[in-house]
Amino acid sequence: MKILVTGARGFVGARIMDVLDGAQAAPSLRDMTRDDIRRWIDAERPDAIVHTAAVSDIGECAADPEGSYRANVDIPVWIAETGVKAVLFSSDQVYSGCIKPGPYVESDACPENLYSREKLEMEERVLSVNPDAVLLRATWMYDMPRYGTPNRPNFLTMMLGRDALAFSDRAYRGLTYVREVAANIEAALRLPGGAYNYGSENDLTTFETARRFAEALDLKVRLSGDIWEHDFSMNCDRLRAGGVAFSSTLEGLLRCAEDYNLSNWRK
Repeated sequence: MKILVTGARGFVGARIMDVLDGAQAAPSLRDMTRDDIRRWIDAERPDAIVHTAAVSDIGECAADPEGSYRANVDIPVWIAETGVKAVLFSSDQVYSGCIKPGPYVESDACPENLYSREKLEMEERVLSVNPDAVLLRATWMYDMPRYGTPNRPNFLTMMLGRDALAFSDRAYRGLTYVREVAANIEAALRLPGGAYNYGSENDLTTFETARRFAEALDLKVRLSGDIWEHDFSMNCDRLRAGGVAFSSTLEGLLRCAEDYNLSNWRK
């Protein structure tokens, strides 16, 4: 199979390129028009496209709504219009406006900020033109830095690199090892079209997750709770029914620690 991967040098895309058989890096689509994208796909004749590129910083979206809309809505829709099998990344941020507590199923989406509204609109428009497209609502992902790849601060690097952190002891959120995200993409390509919660579930508060992880690695970070964070926890039953499963959040964190031999961190 020939699978084109957008954002192939990014946090998610680079890890997908490492493990997905048949993956080829797509050029930047940032300045392409609808016709440019169609001509590019016609020339490449891929079996599938995995679209990871996006403007995901909420502040950046608010500062440049026109550019954000083009990246987060127009370009994914133009990809979907080609009719090629596509897996496109969305976000757990589509639950940012939910009032009831999670875990949320796919029909609970209620976006609050510009970025999350764009993601939900993207999902709806993509499926209207290509019902076979797969939309993956990804959680907050983490990993150690990968050479040559951007690595924004994430839960893991925060836990390892700071002396004190505060997390909510009232809200829940799945945290997902990005290498597990990448490893499951091949199976995600076989899913029926639609939106899926995609990542590790978590039945622990973010504070308790941090406490247990710190205890397992004997980290000296000082943790405090009692702050408010929105509940972003997701129910992934639909994904499992499609044959795709993730470790729990804590299991994933401990697996990552083992992969990188982090038990000796700061010792």
